[in-house]
Amino acid sequence: MASNPGDREAAKAKADRTAEELGRRAARLLRRGRPRVEQALKEARPRVERAVEQAKPQAEKAWRYAQAHEDDIKRAALKGARMRIRGPFGFLIDALQTNNRPAPGPAACPACGAAYHPNARFCSECGAPAPGSES
Repeated sequence: MASNPGDREAAKAKADRTAEELGRRAARLLRRGRPRVEQALKEARPRVERAVEQAKPQAEKAWRYAQAHEDDIKRAALKGARMRIRGPFGFLIDALQTNNRPAPGPAACPACGAAYHPNARFCSECGAPAPGSES
């Protein structure tokens, strides 16, 4: 252990020399390895492109399936999450669950034709009472 200032300076100088040598060796290693890495990437590119092209039909099929079964997938995911989350946080999962009925789309105001939410009591554009509202 370096106790006097001269020993500490010598230890610091030695550490600096070691760091410089390691830096030079790392740079040399990177310079030597770069052409090999570039060659490996060049050789791998056609294989990767082929694999992507081969996977496209399956990916499109999976996407169509997911779109067609979106509600089932969401229900299964929420069920799995609810099984893993207990206590008060489980109520958050319960709140995300929706009825099996599709959400109604926007309705059109009979007076002005503007779109409004089906549960609205009045049109937000002209103020006309919405059909079927109890007002």
